[in-house]
Amino acid sequence: MPRVLVIAHLFPPIGGIGVQRALKFTQYLSEYGWSPVVLTTSDFHVATMDPSLLEKVPASVPVYRTADRMARWMARISPVSAHAAKTSENFSAKPTKRSFKQRLLPMLKTLRNTLAIPDEQLLWAISAAFAARHVIRKEQIDCVFTTSGPNSAHIAGYLLKRWLGIPWVADFRDPWTDNMHFPDEGVRAVVERALERRVLKTADALITVTDSFASLFKHKHPSVPGKIHVIRNGVDPADFPIVTPDHHTSHQTLAGERPFTLLYAGILYPKRSPEIFLRALQRAIASGAIQREQIRIEFAGVFDYPAPVSNSQLLKELDLEDVVQPLGYLSHDEVAKRMLQVDGLLLIGDADERAGMYIPGKVYEYLYARKPVFALLQPGEAAKLLEQFQVGVVAPVEDEEKVFQALCVYCNEFIQNWSGGPNEQDLLIFSRQYEAQLLADVLTETLQPWLLERNRSQSAWAVQ
Repeated sequence: MPRVLVIAHLFPPIGGIGVQRALKFTQYLSEYGWSPVVLTTSDFHVATMDPSLLEKVPASVPVYRTADRMARWMARISPVSAHAAKTSENFSAKPTKRSFKQRLLPMLKTLRNTLAIPDEQLLWAISAAFAARHVIRKEQIDCVFTTSGPNSAHIAGYLLKRWLGIPWVADFRDPWTDNMHFPDEGVRAVVERALERRVLKTADALITVTDSFASLFKHKHPSVPGKIHVIRNGVDPADFPIVTPDHHTSHQTLAGERPFTLLYAGILYPKRSPEIFLRALQRAIASGAIQREQIRIEFAGVFDYPAPVSNSQLLKELDLEDVVQPLGYLSHDEVAKRMLQVDGLLLIGDADERAGMYIPGKVYEYLYARKPVFALLQPGEAAKLLEQFQVGVVAPVEDEEKVFQALCVYCNEFIQNWSGGPNEQDLLIFSRQYEAQLLADVLTETLQPWLLERNRSQSAWAVQ
């Protein structure tokens, strides 16, 4: 089989939904004629560690790791752990005396954000590019595949293309300079746009995850339309081994013997805040549209991302501490199991006008879990996908009144008539195996011209 070097910073033991793309490609590419080799980081500075995912990396796949000095330095100064994902039982707004490290941290973060362009993984990407030259020779690599975020991963691919001329496929889970978190002005923006143009021009093939993202890239550079491919995120049925037909069709309503449980799975942050939902929930309970004892909300993941007002504080303010339960960070397997145990699934999108271009990776797992979804989203691809399969109620992410009304409809009408969601056949196009097959096709298509050119060169040399 031809061999592909997968360069991915987000890879086990790091957890979270973003890791799944590279992991699943690594698991299933060999079924479609490509043998993967992985190059990733040896240092971590994240709150979403999930060592259990290491067990899913096939034993036949070599995994090389190279240092991320920035992550190592930040971990020494500001350690993070999964407990940061939980609500604080002793939350206090009173200022406390800060240690030297705590005073130093903001300055270091400012310095990092100023100098580390395109992101703080730049040092890792450069180190990975140098390490990859050895890996390419040792493992007889035929093609390089880089996947972002972080965008620095593509800097490694760009360097390898310039140094070795090896075929290179660049995969974007999110846009680069059209990202809703991207700074639109300043020197940093100018430099990143220049880097993006180089990557788009130099890569032999480009992949992204939504039609909207593909349209964006097509307008970026004249060469892009001929080499852009859409390979969506997806779901691995193997992660949901206990799904049964009976489980799909059975459902709980608010009139059941126990509270109706709604689960949110994922990270929260200022642009993806639960505040509008929680305020709408409080209104629904206060008005009597929903009885307090009939509903429970669970948040699995990072609940209190740094923000001016913590979500834990908001729960106290709204008197929802007995209704809302932050579970903290759970492993991917634990989240999948919990999706099947709860009665409904909560989806909160970003409060940004560009968020309609995105389809959160969790959406595909929500579809496969076959539970009624309550979603706060900007109009766009994710909302259309949920409406296409008729799996939930969608409300505007920033309109508290409409969220309140939609929540009442969801709880008092939609779940009463829940029919079990899409069948498995409808979801095959979102399986990780199908996505791996599409990637294998792109890799083969990218490699063929290079092989033809190499064979022509070898034939010409033989004639001479």
